[in-house]
Amino acid sequence: MKKEFRKKVLQIRKEQSDSLVLEKSKKVFDNLMKLDEIKNSNTIMAYLDFNKEVKTDIIINHLISLGKKIIVPISIVEERKLLLSEIKDIEKEVKIGTYGIREPKEEYIRPVNNNEIDIVIVPAVAYDINGYRLGYGGGYYDRFLETLRKDAKTIGIAFELQIFDSIPKEEHDAKLNYIITEKRIIKP
Repeated sequence: MKKEFRKKVLQIRKEQSDSLVLEKSKKVFDNLMKLDEIKNSNTIMAYLDFNKEVKTDIIINHLISLGKKIIVPISIVEERKLLLSEIKDIEKEVKIGTYGIREPKEEYIRPVNNNEIDIVIVPAVAYDINGYRLGYGGGYYDRFLETLRKDAKTIGIAFELQIFDSIPKEEHDAKLNYIITEKRIIKP
């Protein structure tokens, strides 16, 4: 069930034009910046977008300009986990890595302890209005989110077309604090 649902949503997302993805991403950015949690945080983890996800470069570059410490994940396939690394300059420090996802070049890997993280901006294929996410199927984020300190906030960002009343989920799936789209801020 998860597999078919994931495939359907990815196809819908893929059909958006690049210009529409960028336009909607800017609106997601505007809504994200309204959160006090973003303003009051020091260390924020974000993903580097690919495959018509919400564009995160504008978010990351803006947060860096505000003096925030920005962390991005690197997929460690053998262990099915995420290595966390600080990023200071997307243009200079990034390459295409595992699964075709951008990640820091080896010479720019700056490991970070997950206890430093105040906020995680989480990717997903789909979300439900109760704050649950359907990821890409590797379980990387589900396992990672379990290791966060209790007061760290989790924020899913997505296009409105990725939000559903319910999604296929399992017991281990993490519930997020917020979901931000181009149209609204959902606080389950």
